[in-house]
Order: sequence, then structure tokens, then C-alpha cells
Amino acid sequence: MSVLLAYALLAIFAALSGLNDGGNLLAVLSSSRILPVAVVIAEMGTCMLAAPFLVGTRVAHTIGAGILPLPELSLPVVTAALVATLVTLAACYLSNVPTSITFALVGAMGGVGAVMLGMNRVHWASVGRVAGSLVMSVVLAGAAGYAAHFAARVLLGRVSARAGRAALWTEIATSACVCIGYGANDAEKTLGLLALVTGVSHHHGTFHVAPWMVGFSTAAFLVGLLVGGWRVARTIQGHVFRIRPIHAVMNEFATAAVVIAASSLGGPVSTTQALDSSLVGVGASAHARRVRWRVVRKMAGVWLMTMPLAFLVGCVTGQLFVWGGYR
Repeated sequence: MSVLLAYALLAIFAALSGLNDGGNLLAVLSSSRILPVAVVIAEMGTCMLAAPFLVGTRVAHTIGAGILPLPELSLPVVTAALVATLVTLAACYLSNVPTSITFALVGAMGGVGAVMLGMNRVHWASVGRVAGSLVMSVVLAGAAGYAAHFAARVLLGRVSARAGRAALWTEIATSACVCIGYGANDAEKTLGLLALVTGVSHHHGTFHVAPWMVGFSTAAFLVGLLVGGWRVARTIQGHVFRIRPIHAVMNEFATAAVVIAASSLGGPVSTTQALDSSLVGVGASAHARRVRWRVVRKMAGVWLMTMPLAFLVGCVTGQLFVWGGYR
């Protein structure tokens, strides 16, 4: 099986991350209308390039070397996992609601590994830790968003939209922290897969994240964002509740704190889920009755069904590869 096919699938995976995650980030980071869209996109690209060097690559190692046994992997197994992930993401994308790429990837890797390597070869404890960290990050981000806005309201009183716009530097700082968190966590799933494919195909099972991989994944991410990110952005922007500058700053602050902390510990989470959950927390603190809970329930439903769906798709994909003579 060609390694070029695996790299092509990885480019598509990174582009879909830009389309899904990038659209979500774009919606939230530009929702207060303090920062122009072009500035937000430039900030995303710059921070994604810098994040692995600032925070480290522990999440990449968790994904690339923690879910499946590295010494036993082959290029067909990795390729099958990528195919299953992309099929799952394509199915979820039809819902027009941002889904969890992390859930899709880990579920697909588990399903493919169970069929092509054996149930006992998948590191189920690592899968459980990833799922647990994702759920915990959502809970913590929601609580952090609520607490951050509540504290700001107590300390600052009523902050008008005009006063919020005067704090441009605060918005730049908090949005940059969110982008760094994304680059150190979500974006490192692509880095982990790139290192995995490179190691399996060229270096006999070694795992190493090289600088060129950061540039590759960032470029593909930005392509996906520019091509289709606005479709997802329009779904989120303003649909949870009307965001004012103070809401945006507190939302970004709470999200960045949770995601960067998880990244430093090597815990794969979803920045987009954390952003959305934090936004709900901020909205509940600001105007609970104005939160569009129907949209929140729909997003949560898509998130929860992603990993089981990806596992099933992974099992089917793995079996098809076995029947085709690829192991």
C-alpha cells in the first residue's frame, strides 16, 4: 500500500479539521466583532505553527503511540484508520453541526485495531482515558466559563459593548491563547498521525515529530478553513446566544485555561467542544433564558454519537481491508 495515499488522506484529514474545527474557532473568535476575520485567521495559522514548540508534543505522542501498539502497526492498518475517520467525519458533517474529530479518530482507530490486530491489542485503557478527558474538559470548560463571567460581572459591574471594544488587546491575548491551545492539542492529532505514518513506512516503527510536519498540518488546516469553514461558522455564530465583547473574552479565557492545561499533561481534548461548552457556561451566567438550549442539545447529541459511529465504521473498514488482503 502506497505511503503517498496515507499522506494524501492525512492532508484531507487536516483540511477537514480546518473546515470543522477552524469554522468553529472562527465563529467564536470573531463573534464579538472586535477582531476582523482576516486577523483571526492569521492568528490561527501563527499560533498553530508556534504551539508545538511552546507547549510540547505530548498529545501527538498520546494519539500516535498510545492507542494502538506501535511495534505491531503496518501501513494498511494506519491507512484503514484514516479512511474510517474520514468516512465518519463526512457523515457527521452532513448534520451541519461541528462534531468531535478526536472522538471520530479514536473511535475509528479502536475499531480498525480490534479487527485488524485483535481486540486485546488495542490499548482500551488509553481509549477510556481519552474519552474521559474529553468529557471532563467539556464539564470543566462549562464551569470555567460560568465562573469567569460571574467573576467579571461582580468585579467590573455592567460592562457596555463600547467599553468592551476598548479592551482590544485583551481580546487579542485571549484569542491567541485559544489558538495556541488548539495548536497544542487538536492540531497535534494530525502531527501524531504524520509521525505514525512516517515511522511505520520509513523507520520501522519509530515515532518522531519533525518540524516539517507542523508546517504540513497547518497549511492543510488553513486550506480547509478557507474552503468551507464558513459553513460551520454560520451554524455556531450567534446561535447559542448573542455574544458581546465581555462574553467573548471570558469564553476564550476559560477555554484556553482548560485546553492548555490538558495539553501540557498530554490529554487529548476538543478545543471546539471546550469553546462551545464554555460559551454555554458564559451564556448561562449572563442570560440563561437567552441560551438556545435546542442548539446545545443538538450539538451534544452529535458529539455523543461520534465515537460509537466511528468504532463501527472502523470495524467495517478494517474488515474490508482484511478481505482485500491488506494487514
